[in-house]
Amino acid sequence: MIKPTSLFSDEQQKDQRIADLEQLLILQIDKLKYFEQENTWLREQLKSLQRSNYGKKSEAWQSEEQLKMTFNEAELEAVNDEGKEQSATAAEKESATTVASHKRKARGHRKALPEHLERKVVKVKLPESEQFSEDGQRLKIIGWEVSEKLKYEPAKMSVTEYHRAKYGVDSGDYVKTAAPIPSVIPQGIATEELLAAIITGKYADGLTLYRLEEIFARQDIDLGRGTMARWMVQVAEKLIPIRNVLSDRLFNSYAIACDETAMQVLKEDGREAQTKSWMIARMNPSEDKKVVLFDYSISRSGQTMKDIFADYKGRLLCDGLQSYSPLESETLIRFGCNMHSRRKFEQAAKDGAKAGKSIAGQVMDLYKKIYDFEEDLANAPPEQKVALREKEQKPLFDEIKSIVDENKSKVPSKSKLGQAFTYFTNEHSYLTRYLGDGQLGPDNGMIERAIRKFAIGRNNWLFADTPAGADASALLYSLVITAKVNGVNPYKALTQLLKELPLANTIEDYEKLTELLLAP
Repeated sequence: MIKPTSLFSDEQQKDQRIADLEQLLILQIDKLKYFEQENTWLREQLKSLQRSNYGKKSEAWQSEEQLKMTFNEAELEAVNDEGKEQSATAAEKESATTVASHKRKARGHRKALPEHLERKVVKVKLPESEQFSEDGQRLKIIGWEVSEKLKYEPAKMSVTEYHRAKYGVDSGDYVKTAAPIPSVIPQGIATEELLAAIITGKYADGLTLYRLEEIFARQDIDLGRGTMARWMVQVAEKLIPIRNVLSDRLFNSYAIACDETAMQVLKEDGREAQTKSWMIARMNPSEDKKVVLFDYSISRSGQTMKDIFADYKGRLLCDGLQSYSPLESETLIRFGCNMHSRRKFEQAAKDGAKAGKSIAGQVMDLYKKIYDFEEDLANAPPEQKVALREKEQKPLFDEIKSIVDENKSKVPSKSKLGQAFTYFTNEHSYLTRYLGDGQLGPDNGMIERAIRKFAIGRNNWLFADTPAGADASALLYSLVITAKVNGVNPYKALTQLLKELPLANTIEDYEKLTELLLAP
């Protein structure tokens, strides 16, 4: 016979065992959810990496309807062509060329070659024996058929000899020599034209000093990359006053757009060669004359940003990097970057988990409407922009916010879509702030495009050797890209600037020289 106490004890153990198993099941379910989320995240990362390496780089977004239209393009073109053929005029028929079984549109006219190029006229005449008509009459020239071909001549190198007169008296007791012509590098062999060519080659065209060395070698010019590197540092030091003028101009602007990109500097004190450093770029997007400044820094921390923007009062366009958050104050108003937000939803739509793609696609369609409308407002006055944005764009942002609020609790925060939701939620007030400012746009894309010019060069030269070289590169990139965004030929501007730089003594002199980079 079983004792009651024994039965009671068995029941307790059974209940405890069930409770333990239930708890274990909950833990296993949680673990399974975690691994499912981790698997989803890894798949997204893999897909994103594959698209980055092998897919299109364009950020242009096509909605589902547009994609459907793409598959029907052949049928639509066939119908359109049939209608066009029925209504084509004789002139239209003449402007088309029949090729196999389809009609090719007439090519556009070639753009005329620039008038400023030197022209050498080559006159082509009939041989003497052919200068007669069929009935034997002597032909005379009644005009010319003119065509042009573009000729290329490699860069021409030459040597300028400076013969400075020496004066003296018959007794030989007194000698006086004419002073040297002022030069940026007085003891060097480089003229301002050569220095400007090297700066333009490296910082505008993305050529490495090694490639420039090879180019010069083809003309039997022994010009080592080490020599050119020293010249760049020396020239940058002389150009610091020009950069200071540009900096003052930037800080007096209505707004500054800022972004940063990674770079590597090999010989930084106390740091491994592989440690990441930064090039921080700033620009005045709302001014007619644009200024782009680059700053080399070992960090993009909050303190770094405080140092860069010390005493600045105005508007700051930037992404959601945490380092920008402490900058906001009563005198510095932060605006967000919808390009960054849009890009995160695009990644979710293209690389994210299948369940979230349609949601991300909805947001992308709304962003497309926002940007299409902004493009239509390009030439509108600021007051009109504000009124129309409030009417047309604000409801679209409200719709995006509703989608985010409704779905963010259902999506793993680590997923592509979860990251897009988090970014939009955290930045919402900054992303929509431009709606009330007609002088600013929805993003800081202009500074991103300026940074891209730096990134092209970085992909070629890969790293800077020393901090001094990185600082010199930051300054020279600032001048070259400032010239380019203003439509100025950087080689011509730098040549003139370097020629006049040794003669500059006052702030007014440097301000005048700076205008060479700002006005085409």
